Amino acid sequence: MRTLLLSLGLASTVLADEVVLRNGSAFSGIVREEGDRVIVEMDYGTMTFKKVDVRSISRGSDVLTQFQDKAAKATDAKGMMEVAAWARDNGLAGRAQELYRKVIVLDSDQAEARKALGYEKFNGQWLTGDDLMTARGFVKVNGRWMSKDMAAQILDQEAQSRSETDRLAQLRREGDQRHVEEMTKLGLERERLELEKKREEQWQQWWGRHRWGFAPGPYGGVAGYLLPSSAPSQTVPLTPPTVVPLGPPSPVPPSRPR
Repeated sequence: MRTLLLSLGLASTVLADEVVLRNGSAFSGIVREEGDRVIVEMDYGTMTFKKVDVRSISRGSDVLTQFQDKAAKATDAKGMMEVAAWARDNGLAGRAQELYRKVIVLDSDQAEARKALGYEKFNGQWLTGDDLMTARGFVKVNGRWMSKDMAAQILDQEAQSRSETDRLAQLRREGDQRHVEEMTKLGLERERLELEKKREEQWQQWWGRHRWGFAPGPYGGVAGYLLPSSAPSQTVPLTPPTVVPLGPPSPVPPSRPR
């Protein structure tokens, strides 16, 4: 079975406690047993295992214990720097960083500790990270540091791109609105044509059921009457004729106008 060995970078003559699991994995550090658990404290964290999963525990000279003893005796910045250097050389980089941070609290201008923590002196100030990049005149755009000129170009391009995107979106909205209006007009026109067609059909149906007949009436009048659509001839009235009298003929012809 493959063995996973997490070492702390110790010298060959310095051994830490070692926990070997039943699956063959091994872990080195300060080992504590608490109830049914086995706890391994390492430089970068702590791991906990169940005792039933542990095959063996080997006790040895522990570099973490030595570090704790040395750190407890260091009371000034100089002593802490010495312990931090020892911790770094023995694979305890995380513990060394903790000591460097304590050192700059006691001596804010301790150059070695500052540099170990990533600081750089710029215009008389120790700066790191974003503060250092900003002091150098760089600008952070979209998670990237760049010169102000390049940042201005990128921001201008982004502004133009947003403006063009907004313009196209507005054109699409206007086009959609015109489409809706045109479809509404077409729908209304279709309804109007269908209504006219329906009225025409109703008129044709009515006209197919009714026919008007005309015949001379008395005194020179004209009689109008309805015929059924199945009537063989329009000369047979369905109803008595309606007479439009024109009056009796005058016995005296009208005088000719002079």
